[in-house]
Amino acid sequence: MEFATPAAETDRPRPRRRLHQVATGLLVAMLLLYAVATFYAPSYPWLDFVRAFAEAAAVGALADWFAVVAMFRHPLGLPIPHTAIIPRNKDRIGASLGRFVEQNFLEPELLAAKLVDVDLARHAADWLKQERRSTAVASRVADLLPQLLDAVEDEDVSRFISEQLLTRVGEIEAAPLAGEVLGMLTDHNRHQEIMDALLKSAFQLLGEYDGMIRQKITENTAWLFRKFALDAVVAKTLLSAAEQQLKEVSEDPAHPWRLRFDAAVRDFVVKLTTSPEYLARGEQLKAELLQHPAVRTYVGGLWGEIKRAVRRDAAGAGSKLRERVAAVILGFADALLADDALRRKVNAWAKATIVRTVTSRRREVGLLIAETMRRWDARTFTEKIEQQVGNDLQYIRLNGTIIGGLAGVAIYFVTLLLFPH
Repeated sequence: MEFATPAAETDRPRPRRRLHQVATGLLVAMLLLYAVATFYAPSYPWLDFVRAFAEAAAVGALADWFAVVAMFRHPLGLPIPHTAIIPRNKDRIGASLGRFVEQNFLEPELLAAKLVDVDLARHAADWLKQERRSTAVASRVADLLPQLLDAVEDEDVSRFISEQLLTRVGEIEAAPLAGEVLGMLTDHNRHQEIMDALLKSAFQLLGEYDGMIRQKITENTAWLFRKFALDAVVAKTLLSAAEQQLKEVSEDPAHPWRLRFDAAVRDFVVKLTTSPEYLARGEQLKAELLQHPAVRTYVGGLWGEIKRAVRRDAAGAGSKLRERVAAVILGFADALLADDALRRKVNAWAKATIVRTVTSRRREVGLLIAETMRRWDARTFTEKIEQQVGNDLQYIRLNGTIIGGLAGVAIYFVTLLLFPH
């Protein structure tokens, strides 16, 4: 005798359904036993004890069946008052459960106490130290970056970058900066490398334009000189002298030309860093450069170039971005494992963040529980509860049958002692 719909019976998990069948079968067995014992009791007086057991067991089984069924539905489908308790009070139960979780599980002191002995930083570092995990995290970050870049307004970001970059560059004094750069070169005598490069270029130019130089000399030489081929002699002499001079300067570190170049550069460095005139000229040149349309177009397009570069790299098989992110993650994990002070700071921050976040949202958690349970229909809610406690409910029926029977025997025995026939 099931007092539920066939659909509910079909959906019931097999172990619980089996227990239900056992409990119901035991009730039926007690009713049959009561009938048999009653029929044969006049012939076999000892069956009175069996009848008392079966009678009380059947009553106990029926009472517990009624109590169990009344929690979830109307027994036999009859709208008996104070039955189908859980479906009728579904919303109230959900609200109460939400408040219970909010007030008893999400208290700041309770959360903090639970986290005291938990080394979150070490757990995180150990987890990230595994290469496949750090690689997976890096890949996920690399995959998300293009999406994050697409989520922002290009025009706003481009304008922000342009304004910030041009503003920062505008705040730098051009002449002193140039003086410092040249000063670093002169401190290590690197400016002479510039001289060497100029000399090398001069050698190359003489070689490349040898014919043109000779032609120009011929064109500017009197006809009488050309008549006797003196123009070629002059050209050869001039080119040889130039090459010889360049060679001497190139080979002699103490050549007067080099010394004069060195003095000129050092004097220029001093003027760049100290002269108000050079400072003003540098600021004027910087202002003209920053206002030039080509510069503003280039700066305005930086954001687009950054996005395209990130997207290309993230989509590539050998992504440098993924490698760098993975390296940063592994480095951070190593630092956490090696540095106790850093790990304590990370733990303190993480625990405070968890407590602050959870406690600030505990009301929302309670409302979420209540709202979720409110949206369930009564049948779904009832089945979910019954699935969680179903076995125990059937054991209540079994226990009620056995305990009821034993109580019936005890009462019958006491009755015989007090009121003998």
